[in-house]
Amino acid sequence: MAAQGGNKQKLKQRQKLSARQIQLMQMVMLPQTELSQRIKQELERNPALEEGSEERDDYEELSDTEERSPEEIDAGDYTDADDIPGSAYKYGARSEGASASEIPFADTPTLTEYLRRQLYMTDLDEEQRQIATFVIGSLEDDGYLRQTVEGLADDLAIYQGIYCTPDEVETVVEVIRTLDPAGVGARDLRDCLLLQLERHDPESDTVRLARRLLTDHFDLLSRRHYAALSEACDADDDQIREAIRLIVSLNPTPGLDFGTRMEGNAQTVIPDFIVTESNGDLIVTLNNGDIPEVRVNRQFEEEMSAYTGDLRGLPREQREAGKFVKGKLDAARTFVDMIRQRRETLMSTMMCIVDMQREYFLSGDISTLRPMILKDVADRIGYDISTISRVTSTKYVQTDFGTFPLRHFFSEGTIRDDGEEVSTRHVRQILREIIDEEDKRRPLSDEALSKALKEQGYDVARRTVAKYRDGMGIPVARLRKEF
Repeated sequence: MAAQGGNKQKLKQRQKLSARQIQLMQMVMLPQTELSQRIKQELERNPALEEGSEERDDYEELSDTEERSPEEIDAGDYTDADDIPGSAYKYGARSEGASASEIPFADTPTLTEYLRRQLYMTDLDEEQRQIATFVIGSLEDDGYLRQTVEGLADDLAIYQGIYCTPDEVETVVEVIRTLDPAGVGARDLRDCLLLQLERHDPESDTVRLARRLLTDHFDLLSRRHYAALSEACDADDDQIREAIRLIVSLNPTPGLDFGTRMEGNAQTVIPDFIVTESNGDLIVTLNNGDIPEVRVNRQFEEEMSAYTGDLRGLPREQREAGKFVKGKLDAARTFVDMIRQRRETLMSTMMCIVDMQREYFLSGDISTLRPMILKDVADRIGYDISTISRVTSTKYVQTDFGTFPLRHFFSEGTIRDDGEEVSTRHVRQILREIIDEEDKRRPLSDEALSKALKEQGYDVARRTVAKYRDGMGIPVARLRKEF
């Protein structure tokens, strides 16, 4: 007897954001220059908005529960900075001091800016460019794209309101992979190197052999097994050596040059926050720079009051005018509230980071960085992790020791032999110093690096060493060997 088919039910939890929450996420992610442009555009298109300090009595503040249905899952309630427990720091909007126009830019753009500029030289349509802009923002610091196209499609729907298939995202990703610097958008090291070889002469025997080594014999190549490679490729030692020289000359981390310039030079970005020390106190300010303050235009509201009441008994033209006026006023109130919530969200997040990394902000010593992950901040101030992720992935802070992306202060922890918990970022720094000082004719294996760390009190397994080394864009020992 054939088994009867039946309906199967699957229970799936899905986060659903309201249109207002999506708008807030978009507002939170905007960098300083783009926020200033966005506000100026809104001032031009909406007569119900004007420049000036917001007065609480000017309008009725929107409720956090507005536009939410019961099945919608909250993406993070936005609390005041005063709600942060144990916070003893001062903060405020930066209305005076250095404006955005007074902070000089470096001649070179960031990786994100450099890639976005190139989008206008492609054949992408407007929606594809929006997808490409989001994908570019999802690249890792080294230029790699490690998020799946399925995950990107989901994020585009949630945070940008752009609904597309993974195949449509993949089409855009392929275009990004053709942009400069060569290798950007790669999935892994081999993919990155192959992308760069595509820019070399395809008729060259050395290029063809290098492609073959990467495509078919990557495992043998990583071990530098010359004899096995010569036999597998039917090539002599000199040909193998030339191909390897070409591969080693490629850039394994095409995005890091941009990231290094950004992290190492305080003049390459406009900081969103400024943290300074004064008599043992840490003062946190939000660098508003040239960003104009906005409020609802009271004169417009008063003059149009006749169109905001009960419109049912009015002629059609007046009803249409009333709908227009009401729409502009609602949009103005929402926009002002979004700016306020953005400010509170950013300040609450930054205050929490400073509170948790107080020793670092006082000394600038990377060894004082405490282990801290996004969840730690989210749990402490009551925001959703996705909100913390959006804030920290696009914002920078100017300190007494330089300007850094907020992600600089996040890392997991490890335990020293003496029981002290230290940041993995500090361990990575020690690891890099060991590699910098090694004999390049006999570079240290991951096992030897693990032992060297152990001698300094850091019990780090070989696999963990390999993960840290890969994350810093440092090749394996055989590829570090100098001829």
